[in-house]
Amino acid sequence: MQSVALQIGLPGTQELVIVLFIGLFFLAIPVLLVAALVKFLTGNDSETDERIAELEREVEQLREERGTAPGEPDDELE
Repeated sequence: MQSVALQIGLPGTQELVIVLFIGLFFLAIPVLLVAALVKFLTGNDSETDERIAELEREVEQLREERGTAPGEPDDELE
């Protein structure tokens, strides 16, 4: 019988599941937390959309008061 100096075993199912959980814990969860933090810090887009719509209505109202069509340039600003 020969003796082997170094014996390396192949991982079984339990070891592979543990490696999967470690990868999930150290990779997926932090990525999801960072994504949630970025979404929270960028603010609510619906408020921005409402403000933009309000400003567009005001611009359109001012153009109607001046009698300027939306595609015409404003001569006073040049």
